[in-house]
Amino acid sequence: TYPVLHALLGDEVFVALGEEFIAARPSVHRSILWYGRELPEFLSQRSPYAEQPLLAELALLEWTLAEVFDAADAESKPRAAFSAIDASAWSELQFEFHPSLRRLHFHWNTAAVWQAMSHQEAPPDPVCAEHPVPWLLWRQNLQNYFRSMNVDEAVALDSALRGDSFGDICESLAEWLPEDEIPLRAASLLGTWADSGIIVAIN
Repeated sequence: TYPVLHALLGDEVFVALGEEFIAARPSVHRSILWYGRELPEFLSQRSPYAEQPLLAELALLEWTLAEVFDAADAESKPRAAFSAIDASAWSELQFEFHPSLRRLHFHWNTAAVWQAMSHQEAPPDPVCAEHPVPWLLWRQNLQNYFRSMNVDEAVALDSALRGDSFGDICESLAEWLPEDEIPLRAASLLGTWADSGIIVAIN
C-alpha cells in the first residue's frame, strides 16, 4: 500500500514504523486491504515522523490512489452529451461523478516527490506552498490519474459534488472571476471534467 513511503524511509525505519503502527492501531478489518487507512494521521501525530509533515501527505496520497484504483466503475458521459441539452435547462443541471473521484489538499510538493520516487529518481527537496494546493484524483480506463487544480476549479468542483446546480456553480465562481467570464469558464470546466471521464450523469 505504501511502496513510495517505504522507499523514502528505507527498510529499517519503515519496519520500525510498521511495528509502532500495528501496536498502536491493531487491525479491526476482515480484509488486509482496508488495514492501514489511519497511517497518514498516525504519521502526522507521532514523533519523529510528525517533524516531517510531507511523510503524512505522501502516505495520504498513496492510500488515496489505492482507493481510487479499487473504487467501483461507472460509464462516463462524453463532452458531446452537453450539446443535446436545451439552453433554457442549463441553469438547473446537476451532475453525478465517478465513484473513483477523490479530492485532496497538499501543503507540500508531495506529488512531485511521489512521481520522482515512482520512477526511481532522486526526489526533490521538500517545499511547502504558501497556501494548500487542491488536487483531483480519479481513475479512467483502469488507469489512475491526479493533477492539481486552480482555486476556481476546486471551488466549482466542490460545488458540483455537493449537488449544486450549474447556476449555483456559476455563483460559486463570482468571488474568483469577473461576471462576464463566469459562464464560459464554468462550461469549460464541465468539458474538461467530461474529457477526464469523471461525469457519469447529467440530471
